[in-house]
Amino acid sequence: MGAWGEALARHARGQDDRPVETEREAKSISQETTFAKDVREAAALRRTLLEQAESVAASLRRAGLVARTVKLKLRWPPFETLTRQSTLPQPTDLEGEIFQAAWGLFEKAWTRGKAVRLIGVGVSGLQSPAQQLGLFEAGALPKAEKVAEVIDQIRARYGWEAVKRAALIEKEKPEET
Repeated sequence: MGAWGEALARHARGQDDRPVETEREAKSISQETTFAKDVREAAALRRTLLEQAESVAASLRRAGLVARTVKLKLRWPPFETLTRQSTLPQPTDLEGEIFQAAWGLFEKAWTRGKAVRLIGVGVSGLQSPAQQLGLFEAGALPKAEKVAEVIDQIRARYGWEAVKRAALIEKEKPEET
């Protein structure tokens, strides 16, 4: 087999002089949850999507990126997987915008009461942020970005659980006596 056969034999023995490339440019960021039991309640699925949108948005901000496309992944038993995506009018790194797009996709794809085994939110079309505001949105975006920045700082200092949306706080059940 000549030189190719010799190279193949070396690689099979783990001998390779090529440098290992450990870093590459991310093309997407996502968060998925596989449930131990199928989930049928819209409120629980909504809460999970919101948590995932927060996580994805925080990852975008840490990387100094914004995303143009939001993706939803759903898996029903027995392992039937559905993906949907939506392109945003403006690239974003804000969890509210990511969640709204993901929830809209979810509402179109899900039939109330249908069992969900896996749910996930992802973003793609990653790029560096460009400050371009719409004509009628002059004050809205910078305020939302500032809130996200402050939340990121608090979480960096005190941990992820230091700041939570009210919708994600589970109500404690009173102890029975």
